[in-house]
Amino acid sequence: MKSFSLIKAALPLALVCGPLLAQDVVEIHGYTRAGVGRSSNGGEQVSFFLANTGGSPTGGPGYRLGNETDNYLELAVDVRAYEKGTTSFKLHFRPAFREYYQVRDASTDAGGNVDNSKLANPNQQIWIREAWGEATGIFGTTGAFKDASLWAGRRFYMRQDLHMRDQWYWNNSGDGVGIENIDLGGAKLHYAYIQHDTGNISSNWNNGAIAGAVNPYSQWVGGAGHNIVGSHDLRLSDIKLPWSGGSLILGIQYNDASNKSGTAVVGSNDNKGTQFNVIINQAGFMGGDNRVYATYGNGSTFWNWYNPDVKTENTWWQVMDVFYIKPMANLEMQGTVQYRKQDGKGSMKGNTNAWTSAGVRPVYFFTKHFSVAYEIGLDQLKFDNETESRKLLKNTVALQWSPQASFWSRPVIRLFATRADWNKNANNWNKVGEGQFGTAMQGMTFGAQVEAWW
Repeated sequence: MKSFSLIKAALPLALVCGPLLAQDVVEIHGYTRAGVGRSSNGGEQVSFFLANTGGSPTGGPGYRLGNETDNYLELAVDVRAYEKGTTSFKLHFRPAFREYYQVRDASTDAGGNVDNSKLANPNQQIWIREAWGEATGIFGTTGAFKDASLWAGRRFYMRQDLHMRDQWYWNNSGDGVGIENIDLGGAKLHYAYIQHDTGNISSNWNNGAIAGAVNPYSQWVGGAGHNIVGSHDLRLSDIKLPWSGGSLILGIQYNDASNKSGTAVVGSNDNKGTQFNVIINQAGFMGGDNRVYATYGNGSTFWNWYNPDVKTENTWWQVMDVFYIKPMANLEMQGTVQYRKQDGKGSMKGNTNAWTSAGVRPVYFFTKHFSVAYEIGLDQLKFDNETESRKLLKNTVALQWSPQASFWSRPVIRLFATRADWNKNANNWNKVGEGQFGTAMQGMTFGAQVEAWW
């Protein structure tokens, strides 16, 4: 994490929240990955994943080592705008940039726009992923609200991540307002209102693929997209369990739909939903930690984001174990086992399915800087209206160079080779490997990647 003092003459142009102090600073941190790859049949590198698993209905990367096909950059900028005594105001910004390997045309990158890929489309993307502010110490110096923070804006809201799958399994992020860190004695209380209004994306959910058209905000031009889902999120964290290293997080989320006057359709776009979440974390487990996550939900909570125009009638539950351990001096690993069951109701009865996933990534360090990582992951998805499960087995071996002999040390430069094997039924929604291997049921990719966070 890098910090530097701001030039006092410049920052007041950007901030109107009050006079700056001499110790005001900006902190810049972020995340990036970039690389190059090929497939064994001579084509571009592709990702191997099963649609309808992980954290989105159509996206990857599944088990991510050697399986990511984009150049991606997040720049997180944290600004201490005001600080006096116990009172502080902070701003947080996170622009993000992505391009997929298939659109890395040099003349386009240089501004030529020869294939119109600079126009709005899913292949080259720029987002404002976070833009929010928080105020702490504004409720007095004593009592339960002494350390509480009031916030508003667009943010990643207390999301929980499984790194080896890039899976944000508890992720109620978006535009909102809230208060957090209310001290109840044995726990911290947090409340947020998060608004989801993603009806401006033209998509084809039933085929499991994004159509690619990005529409103007349709409520301004008289089209679809009149539906908004407001999510009320209440959490209790920092709950100590009666044994050493044990802690608990509890959460409940309620989604309430709002429709523009005259556009509501009872039973169709009134996408309400409730979700309950539990995390039990055990620190000091085999040199690392172990986390058990369980959730139960219904209605529009299934993906925790979705197109509000799409009807969501279902109940679902999921349980997952995630561990990071260090069984030997030179050996570290992360692994997971998870099971999710979705029971479709009414028009979604055909969506009833069960997903099972298991994977592990051990990393062995030969020296301080050189290691070998091996990742194996199995996904199996069984729909009740199909006689055969959809199956995908993915293996990756990678040579790695990093600053320290640690699973989490970054930046890391990798040379990797990946092989995936799947059955015919795995292609029933999205084709595995983006159709790169036709009717074959196995494929290989290889390449190089740098991954970093700071």
